[in-house]
Amino acid sequence: MKGKKLLAAILAVSMIPVSAIAVSAIDSKSDEKQLQVPVETTLAKSELGNPFLGFDENGNRVYGGDPSILVDGDTVYAYVGNDTASGEGYWMPNWRCYSSTDMVNWKYESIIMENGDVSWAANNHEAWAAQVMKYKDKYYFYYCTEGNSSVNGGKCIGVAVSDSPTGPFTDIGKPLVRNIDTPNGVHTWEDIDPTAWIETVDGVEHRVLGWGNNRFFNCELNEDMISIKDRDGNPNNLSVGYGSGYDISIGRINGVDRKQGMNDSNSTWTADDGRTYFYTEAPYYFRRQDENGNYYGKYYMFFATNWREEMAYATCDTYEQFLNNDWTFGGRIMTPTATANTNHMAVFTFKGQDYFVYHNGTLPHGSGYRRVACVEELNINEDGSIDLFSETSTGISGVSTQITDATGAYIAHNEFTNTTNDGEYPKVGNNAQQVLVSDDAKEDDAKWELELGLADPDNDAYVSIQSYNKPGMYITVEDSGEVTLAQHWDDNDTGRAKITFRTLEGFAGYGVTFESVYKPGYYLASVDGDLVLTKNPAAEACSFNVDTDSEVSSMKVQKTKRMYTVGSELNTDDIRIKATYENGDTRWITDFTTDADEIDMSKAGNKTLTVTYTEDGKTLTEKITIRVVEKGKTL
Repeated sequence: MKGKKLLAAILAVSMIPVSAIAVSAIDSKSDEKQLQVPVETTLAKSELGNPFLGFDENGNRVYGGDPSILVDGDTVYAYVGNDTASGEGYWMPNWRCYSSTDMVNWKYESIIMENGDVSWAANNHEAWAAQVMKYKDKYYFYYCTEGNSSVNGGKCIGVAVSDSPTGPFTDIGKPLVRNIDTPNGVHTWEDIDPTAWIETVDGVEHRVLGWGNNRFFNCELNEDMISIKDRDGNPNNLSVGYGSGYDISIGRINGVDRKQGMNDSNSTWTADDGRTYFYTEAPYYFRRQDENGNYYGKYYMFFATNWREEMAYATCDTYEQFLNNDWTFGGRIMTPTATANTNHMAVFTFKGQDYFVYHNGTLPHGSGYRRVACVEELNINEDGSIDLFSETSTGISGVSTQITDATGAYIAHNEFTNTTNDGEYPKVGNNAQQVLVSDDAKEDDAKWELELGLADPDNDAYVSIQSYNKPGMYITVEDSGEVTLAQHWDDNDTGRAKITFRTLEGFAGYGVTFESVYKPGYYLASVDGDLVLTKNPAAEACSFNVDTDSEVSSMKVQKTKRMYTVGSELNTDDIRIKATYENGDTRWITDFTTDADEIDMSKAGNKTLTVTYTEDGKTLTEKITIRVVEKGKTL
């Protein structure tokens, strides 16, 4: 399997008869249908979705956290630090790069730099968070690692340079920011998690670097992108303080209650939900863009808050406030993940859509030390606020489904919130969750992603059932026979069998029956509001309807360039389609047709471009207005 999850297809439904196993005899005196000879059936499976990375050039599993993004033309580049730890501790020897032109299909590119190649690094296994920026045809890689005694130790911000976004990158030979450059910190790892920003404001180009754990900082970069701009008038001194009058500015976040700002390392604020928050780490700068790529609206700093880490954001209205590192708390946007103690995000715009990339531990045996990058669409409200949203197993391109019993009740997990208590993780054993059958379960708690059966991905009749809004957690058969929602923690034959089921024609004459691969001859059944495993279920109790055939209902077409000069070629490579399905899923579509060849580009005026998409015999169209102007006129 090369690439991620066999990126191509949704499996077709087929029926494959198999030999009989022991079944109950038919009782002619009973109206209840008894178990019949099992016949295998194949369900449609979601082979896309999250995580969208997690593989090397050979398709083998690779963990990698702290994602960052570079948009360069029509290509998105994703960068991660390579997690190789087998135990619960960080071990990251290098940084890796992936690319995509549609946000759906991803290509593994390369190792862009080895931590061991950094001359001032204390070791070869601390490839911490990083971000790549493009400036004047060069690429600058801002990263963090542990410094050796020559730079006085502690975490430091480094910078490496390349002619290509895929590397290799060469370090400049010294840290850009040393731990001793930001004195009076509470620990030696406050200088981590760099983020960068380049923008021209009122005709003046600005280059800003931000970073920080517990406290957060920014500075301006010189045009060389590898040195800090002198802001205090003393080029021989690297000053640190609040406001733009210092070479390095300490940040503050004004709290929701307006009583306490982020004025020192111990400062907190109380939000509307009554909880107290504090800045933890991982700042990431962002600003919205219009269809021409121009920035507008608020400045955003996304960051991790609390422990276990949640995601939050702060805003400011002007570049002056941004440069002064003076922010106002916006709110939480993502609660702790079900599978990792940390989180780290990248926020960006690509072809008119905003995205939120983050990490969790949803790969087998995943944790805060074996992470993987995931992505969701980011929707910003008209007033600039952002609502709380969930991590999902389907991401931007996977397919969710719902499973109901004979009464129409949904298979769902019990409603729970991922907490900040480390003792409740991993979600296995006593920390596993209940699976129930309910008429009134919340919609997202009753959605699942059907995947290739992890016990044998080549067996079409095998399936693993992953939670939609608690990714990395699967319907699991425990040693006791209890059915739980648990993390795929044990990455061995036994662990994979526990979360794999054989799909059979429903014993009641309709739907699907799920047989445990871990306990053959035992079946999932709906009994008194619980999902249980039993050897001799009533036929209707173990027959489920699986909604996998949702039909496309609408589409939205995005095209980056809509204005052309007379005589130019009408390009359709920048078109993307977001299809919406009857079950509420959305997917990005790259297979479509247009009537571009029929449009006369030799004359000025407004033209109508028709975009057509067909799926399963249903055709949808949308029309886009293209403006053609005379040469020399402003587009």
